[in-house]
Amino acid sequence: MAIQPPPQATSPEFVPIAPARIEDSGLPVARLADLLLKHIYFKSPLSAKDWAAATCLPYQTVTPAIQSLVEQGWVQTIGRMAGPSMSHDFGESLGYLISDPGRLRARDVLARDHYIGPAPVPFAQYETSVRAQVSQADVTAAWLTRALQHLTLSPDLLVQLGPPVNARAPLFLYGAPGNGKTTIAEACAELLGEPIYIPYAIDIEGQVMRLYDPLHHQRVNRQLPMNFDSRWVCVKRPFVKAGGELTTAQLSPSFDPLMRYYEAPIHLKANGGIFLLDDFGRQDSSPRALLNRLIVALERRIDYLTLAGAGMAVGAPFEAMVVFSTNLEPGSLVDEAFLRRVRYKIHVPDPTPTEFRQIFERSCKEFEIVFTEPGYNYVLDRYYKPFKRPFRGCQPRDILNQLDEVAYFLGRPPRLDPDLIDLACRSYFVQA
Repeated sequence: MAIQPPPQATSPEFVPIAPARIEDSGLPVARLADLLLKHIYFKSPLSAKDWAAATCLPYQTVTPAIQSLVEQGWVQTIGRMAGPSMSHDFGESLGYLISDPGRLRARDVLARDHYIGPAPVPFAQYETSVRAQVSQADVTAAWLTRALQHLTLSPDLLVQLGPPVNARAPLFLYGAPGNGKTTIAEACAELLGEPIYIPYAIDIEGQVMRLYDPLHHQRVNRQLPMNFDSRWVCVKRPFVKAGGELTTAQLSPSFDPLMRYYEAPIHLKANGGIFLLDDFGRQDSSPRALLNRLIVALERRIDYLTLAGAGMAVGAPFEAMVVFSTNLEPGSLVDEAFLRRVRYKIHVPDPTPTEFRQIFERSCKEFEIVFTEPGYNYVLDRYYKPFKRPFRGCQPRDILNQLDEVAYFLGRPPRLDPDLIDLACRSYFVQA
């Protein structure tokens, strides 16, 4: 029977609407004027239309701030600008040039805050958006099977994965390396529902914190309403992976002393999606320290962020599914009290001989290598059975990838020939 497409999320749809007035932007006139001044300091002259676009706000919203800059003598009009900046609205086509006093003022502003980009969104609006975009879509067995169809997993493992993904509950995945724990976590991000909207930056009591990160956020092209607030961007449900480099410091906003603004902590960038702590237990920070830092966020869905440069703290929404992935025994990492707070602990086992063969055959198709019984048995008899080497889910693809590269170097077609298998396996496995 064909697998049905995944159901749509039932959470209220959130679409940010552009502010019609400066009051609706959440920024005082003076703050917006400072942001405009920083933009024109680096690019002058600018038309009013392009100047407003630089802050991702409508022209009518920034008009009071532009007037304030003119009245204080920090910018001056230079008449209507032609070319791409031309608009049917005379005010939008007006050009502006920064003055010498304006340059001095801009340097003072930049010394205090070097953020230049889209106007930040008030923290209260961001908080509302996170709560409104919590996915409520039910994950069915068929949907989970389809999301993981590129992996060869036992039916029992799929049944264990369903409930925590459905509940968006913290999850421990443990087992030997190379059996797909990270890949499973990444595939689960596809199950959490529709794309979400996140702001480029957030304003917290006058402090700017940048949130959008191209490294962790994948933009989605979709039809947007005419009055869409361009300070927001549509992204896939995030999949944020932190490995052995993770420290407790990365779970707090980082203040750049040179740029003078904050970068959102890595787990906040995962809001609405999945936050994966990969190779858990191998970080410089101890497992206990990391769990102590995250325990309130896991239980209350809120995390208290300290803005050290401003001497303040704020309670931020935390609506990400947290996945711990480790090849160590969970009981050796943290005590029972901590494990109780991560209710779902799922072992990802080595593939069985039947599953290993299925993975090998699938990998042969991927590399366009003809699967042969003698070739497959040669791999097992030469490189597995004599060493009692356990099967790992990643090994067939890795071996065939190396065989393909060796064959290409030798100018031969990639086949399961014994000499090519030897060349590939000798450089893949550590020889005793």
